[in-house]
Amino acid sequence: MPVRHVLGVVFVLASMGSGAARAAAQVGYPPSESPYHDITQKQDFTVYGGYFKGSAGAAGVGPQSGALFGVRYALHVGGPAELVGRLARASSSRTVLDPSQPDDARDLGTTSQAIYLADVGITLNLTGQKSYRHFVPTAGFGLGIASGGTKPDASGYKFGNPFAINGSVGLRFVPGGNISVRADLTDYLFQLHYPNSFFVAPPGSTPILPANAGDNQWTHNIVVTFGVSYVFAR
Repeated sequence: MPVRHVLGVVFVLASMGSGAARAAAQVGYPPSESPYHDITQKQDFTVYGGYFKGSAGAAGVGPQSGALFGVRYALHVGGPAELVGRLARASSSRTVLDPSQPDDARDLGTTSQAIYLADVGITLNLTGQKSYRHFVPTAGFGLGIASGGTKPDASGYKFGNPFAINGSVGLRFVPGGNISVRADLTDYLFQLHYPNSFFVAPPGSTPILPANAGDNQWTHNIVVTFGVSYVFAR
């Protein structure tokens, strides 16, 4: 093959290679234009408020819906994971029933019953230690208690301090600096414990709960919150 043909082939291949390199260089973003931003803060403290959608349960005596306020502390422990602790108070109420009365007379009205929720758990930043356009989707789970008083009412029912588990999803907005905001949706699962009187029928009527119903019932209690966080590095 003449030398000029060889040089021509080399020139074409070189041109193709440089074109491919330029195309490869266009993949991704220059650092100044990247939609991803590092999250350098290791801790945050959040004050939040929202709505507690309580479950009254099969007997209708569980916590009802109300406003909720709380605080949250998070510590980055490695990778996308944060160790989280939360404490919240829901301004709830509940219905009081008299199981010794017939169906149409056993409702004694409602009474205020604040519910306290305390838990620790793990939250995962789904974009790792980076935000995407300053947003960070999250998912987490936790273990704790729900507390609503230990004094029984006239029926013998009390909310008590049941063990609670929860799962959550959320979205953080991290604009930079020491302030960020977040929204979270959490499902708290805990048991309602019914007294024996709920299964006894008064003369000429029916019991509050049928005999084949369990005296313990797991309930879903949804919490929607919005919070403001102070984030810091140490």
